[in-house]
Amino acid sequence: MRRLILVLALSVAGCGPAAPPDPGVKVIGGGGSSAGRFSLPRAAAWDPAGHLYVVDKSARVQRFDAAGAFELGWSTPACEKGRPAGLAWDPKGTLLVADTHYHRILRYSPEGKLLAEFGGEGTAPGQFIYPTGLALAADGTIFVSEFGGNDRVQVFTPEGKLLRAWGKYGDAEGEFKRPQGLALRGERLYVADAANHRVQVFTPEGGFIRAWEGVKYPYSVSIDDEGSVLVAEYGNHRVSKFSPEGSPLGSAGKAGSAPGDLSTPWGVVAAGAKIFVVDSGNHRIQVWPSSRLSSRPQARPRRLSAESCKLPADSSPGGRR
Repeated sequence: MRRLILVLALSVAGCGPAAPPDPGVKVIGGGGSSAGRFSLPRAAAWDPAGHLYVVDKSARVQRFDAAGAFELGWSTPACEKGRPAGLAWDPKGTLLVADTHYHRILRYSPEGKLLAEFGGEGTAPGQFIYPTGLALAADGTIFVSEFGGNDRVQVFTPEGKLLRAWGKYGDAEGEFKRPQGLALRGERLYVADAANHRVQVFTPEGGFIRAWEGVKYPYSVSIDDEGSVLVAEYGNHRVSKFSPEGSPLGSAGKAGSAPGDLSTPWGVVAAGAKIFVVDSGNHRIQVWPSSRLSSRPQARPRRLSAESCKLPADSSPGGRR
């Protein structure tokens, strides 16, 4: 018996101590329904005043201060059909919510007061089927991506009046299969074309510029202060960094639950020296220093075949949304 105890003790000791947490990573939240916790967070937005907004699958929008402390929260008007999947901060001082399963866009004050809404279910210009991605120009012009039948980008005035639209379901240039996320910088609109495993780049008027692959189910795009493009890869459990032309610069994250690991990330938001990652499968937000995605050359991954890229449930227009 003493020999058995000794062997067990040596075996445990041989495992060594657990790896220490990454000192550069901060975690906000965790699974739960109480204030400051999340149930499958879907999107995040940052305002210049230093507030982080997060929406999760329970249809709650929560606001945190710059240090990650919970400040306030509210719920969208209805959630029986499904929950929101997109957020964006308007430079004029309001928060836009893509109320995905109610096929509309909601506008809130920073304190959670519903100010306006527009949209409605349908295929006509100005209507939506599952709006997801949001991006805003400096003048308040609103860009919205949608999937589930329309698979297009629509552009609206700040009041919700349709200006133009482009795209349809497909894999040719300018076509989409679940355009999930948007980011706008100057004269470039970046679209996370999730089920085509690529990022497409357009002018704000809809003119095609370029596309690049080497990503797996990109669900979100964000532009950092240097103009680099950050991509949350739902299918690769990582965040990747690219030049504006699509050259790979670096990546971080792998499947897991330790700080720095990710599980099906839905979003990424660049905010100065910080990167906020919507670590959906781990029910949390991670805050990374921008240096975690330091520029370094890496080989471009090969294009994935249809056989090796089966849609996860949340990626299929006919599956869980």
